[in-house]
Amino acid sequence: MKLLYIYFNNFRRYEKALLRFHPEFTVLIGENGKGKTTVLDAIAVMLCTYFHGSGIKTGQSVIQKEDSRLVMYEKGGQIFLEPQRDVFLVAKAIVHGNPIDWRREVGDRGGKAKKIIDIGRSDRSSITSETPDLPLLLYYGSGRLWDIHRKVETEKPGSQLDAYRFCLDPKSDQKAFEKWFKKLTIAALQKGKESPALQVVKNAVLTCIPEAEDFFHDTEQDQIVITLKRDGLIPFNNLSDGYRNMVAMVADIALRASSLNPHFENDAAKKTNGIVLIDEIDLHLHPKWQRHVVRDLQNAFPALQFIATTHSPFIIQSLDPGEVIDLNQDAIPEIVNTAPDGVAAPGPADSYSNRSVEDITEEVMGVDMPQRSNRYQQMYHVATHYYKLLQKAENANTSEKAELKAQLDELSAPFSDNVAYHAFLQMERIAAGLGKTNQTKEVQ
Repeated sequence: MKLLYIYFNNFRRYEKALLRFHPEFTVLIGENGKGKTTVLDAIAVMLCTYFHGSGIKTGQSVIQKEDSRLVMYEKGGQIFLEPQRDVFLVAKAIVHGNPIDWRREVGDRGGKAKKIIDIGRSDRSSITSETPDLPLLLYYGSGRLWDIHRKVETEKPGSQLDAYRFCLDPKSDQKAFEKWFKKLTIAALQKGKESPALQVVKNAVLTCIPEAEDFFHDTEQDQIVITLKRDGLIPFNNLSDGYRNMVAMVADIALRASSLNPHFENDAAKKTNGIVLIDEIDLHLHPKWQRHVVRDLQNAFPALQFIATTHSPFIIQSLDPGEVIDLNQDAIPEIVNTAPDGVAAPGPADSYSNRSVEDITEEVMGVDMPQRSNRYQQMYHVATHYYKLLQKAENANTSEKAELKAQLDELSAPFSDNVAYHAFLQMERIAAGLGKTNQTKEVQ
């Protein structure tokens, strides 16, 4: 399964918008409030349609009334927020090699999405007699380190479809992963033979985690551990947030892939297709790691389509042409038709790999002068304004000079702890005949 596009109509902040996705990796960028998580939530709702009628707990499966776009207006001196009508989403994807589109509306139960529902039903019903390539559909929210499903339900043993449990809920299902991993480890010890699933998980972790040498469940300590080249053996729960975040996510993807498609055996992570949503892919990762995390995930799971969000210029710098959607742009196309083929994706299609992090931060992410700290820029602007006021003092009368002195005091006060900078402003002020500032510090 590969998602081609999603179309919004009065969904949350979007009146009419269409976003097309790269078949391998798409990263959504934009300032806070531009709708990055909204896009992932909308995709999750559309993908949940595949599970309708299954009884599997996957996540939010309907568009709710609260998802209606709100329009603010004033009437009679009062401010109103009016939810809009005609709220719907349309998605188009390649499923089992064929293009298919479906539509979801507020509160519906999939009545206009019969094709994708039928495909899901057919896939699930054929697992006992055939070996269908089941798509892996997952959503990792930005709170995945602490927003966890704590209660692990007792499922029927051996169910192939257990791998879909909470798959499109942004909460982490880490506890279920730990339970499954332990179960597989004990089973392998009893049989005297390691299961392909354990090898799939280990290979994926070693591919994506820097300096990882081994990953397993320690039956004596009854916990998952990882061996790092420099730090040695470390219990999973003792890892830093960055490591724990990536280890849990990569291992979870690999184990679910192996559970869904056991016929792929040791190649399950490489051959399983599907769509993985990741909010804030750079979460807690050091910049060194951010520069290669996208390619690491692609190397570990080459058949998956990833759609992620980020605030990191290092992530953006690592991307190829067509892999970025910039939600800061106001030119997101307004589409009238519900199946708008032929509309170009918003955002630039060039590569960022040959551009500096400073250029990306300034030109793409809108950060002014990233080479300098915010305090440095404030000092620069204060000095510029300071000089303008000193020039005014040349022709000012007594009352005007008093007002200028007060303004100069106000400008220099926040930087009185910087002796050199404060002394510089002080000298310029004395030279202009305005005397010392009230906040002057004695310099020994």
